[in-house]
Amino acid sequence: MKWILFDKDGTLIYFDESWNRIGMQLVDDFITEYRHDINDINEAYRALGIIEGKIQPGTVMASGSLQDIINAFNNLTNKNVSQWAQERSQALIDQRVPDNKRVEGVYSTLKTLKSRGYKLGIVTSDTKKGLDQFLKATETTQFFDVVIPTEAHAVEKPNPDVLKPLFDQFDVEPYEVMMVGDTPNDILTAINAKLGYSLAVLTGVGEKEDFDQANYIANDANEILTILDEVK
Repeated sequence: MKWILFDKDGTLIYFDESWNRIGMQLVDDFITEYRHDINDINEAYRALGIIEGKIQPGTVMASGSLQDIINAFNNLTNKNVSQWAQERSQALIDQRVPDNKRVEGVYSTLKTLKSRGYKLGIVTSDTKKGLDQFLKATETTQFFDVVIPTEAHAVEKPNPDVLKPLFDQFDVEPYEVMMVGDTPNDILTAINAKLGYSLAVLTGVGEKEDFDQANYIANDANEILTILDEVK
């Protein structure tokens, strides 16, 4: 194994509650904007994974990609709301104030991985602005050889093309790469891109039962140091 790719939110930092606030606001705005096209508003909230004002784990609003969310919106309105959803989501993200609280011990883990000669990267559904804020707040810029954000209209996990910047810039084969993340989409990215291994962590939105396709499941990203001893 030569490369380790990390998701950001819920993997390197504890899940950022600002994402939940954005998700809730996006759904509220969607319901308001398209209320005349929705048959049952209460059922629409439930279908999107919101119960008693909270986003439930394992639902589309908890761990789905923006395209997954748009598909759910389209199903509820029987129309294409893609442009509205993309623009509103981007506007909310641009206003976001992230938490960026590092998972305990992860700074030391990244330092150890670099000392062992691994190349490290970040693949996130956050924007470049959010990624830059994370790197500055956590003081981890020096550890990463490639960082891949997701801007508006770009491909998203689990589309394997999201890893194109890695394979375009570096001489590396998919089997030499491990993906570490906290959602099923992270694991599916590894599968779709035919990466060597995938590691699911439980510091984010995913539940253990969501990760039956992962090669490994760990409580947090720090356990990768032990796991890598097994995959050499």
